[in-house]
Amino acid sequence: MKKLLHLLWVCIFLVIIAGMSFAHQVTIHGKVVDVSGGSLPGVSVSVKGTTSGTITSTTGTYTLSNQSVG
Repeated sequence: MKKLLHLLWVCIFLVIIAGMSFAHQVTIHGKVVDVSGGSLPGVSVSVKGTTSGTITSTTGTYTLSNQSVG
């Protein structure tokens, strides 16, 4: 019985840890505009210190998915 209870606690702990690791992924999105507020298509957007990047759409918007927090 003690072994079963111990195994149950270990499983609960592992599920919590696994959930926490997935919780630290975010999506970054935005719009790049010029000083007059006009959209800027084709602009390179990247996350400093990573290899993640994209280019803005024809409307100046961008999305970077599955980015780590911090």
